[in-house]
Amino acid sequence: MVALIGAVVLRFVDQFNLVATPPQLPDTASLVEHVLGSAAYRQAIWPVYLLTNLLFFVGFIAVAVFGAVVASALQGRRPVATFAALLAVGGILGGISALIAVGGVEAGVWLQYCDCGFKDTEVVSQAWAQMVTLDIGNWLLRGAGVVLGVGAIALVREAGEVVPSALRIWSYLTAIALVAAPIVGFVGRFDPVPDLLTTLIAGILVPVWVIWLGRSVDRAAEA
Repeated sequence: MVALIGAVVLRFVDQFNLVATPPQLPDTASLVEHVLGSAAYRQAIWPVYLLTNLLFFVGFIAVAVFGAVVASALQGRRPVATFAALLAVGGILGGISALIAVGGVEAGVWLQYCDCGFKDTEVVSQAWAQMVTLDIGNWLLRGAGVVLGVGAIALVREAGEVVPSALRIWSYLTAIALVAAPIVGFVGRFDPVPDLLTTLIAGILVPVWVIWLGRSVDRAAEA
């Protein structure tokens, strides 16, 4: 959960230009001019971008492990196999999406083109390859959100007696946000709602849910 909160903080560092400021390029600039004109900025912000995604990777994998830990703690009291499986799948999908984001961007940060006489073609090809790669990562992230949301609901259904009533409400709110975020992001007409939902999910809803659920499961296991 520390990793997820840290990733959210670094996203704000990026969005508020606390490390580097994007260049002011004219609206008439071509794609090639945009890519080359922002090269210095992309290199300056790269450490923040890299660490943000690595923290998201750690956070997602931790969520997958958390599902297995909860299932193990409740073993013999209440089977929560669906919950554990969904958190494992969602966490792995989310972790892969974070690494894809890093891999899709890294090459273009440090080498925009080679000196072989086809600069414009190389820059455009690289930009499109990056967009395709990031779209793949985004769809994996959307899938992870939906799967994790269903997983939160599955726990309430499978082991409702372990989950206090207030935590059930929190679980449903978290599930709704996890499912709504990819839908709103896909529609693409409600900016900045997707970013706000991501911040709410990773910075508040999921960390509180995990800590709260962990304590509830510990109490149930000791009873």
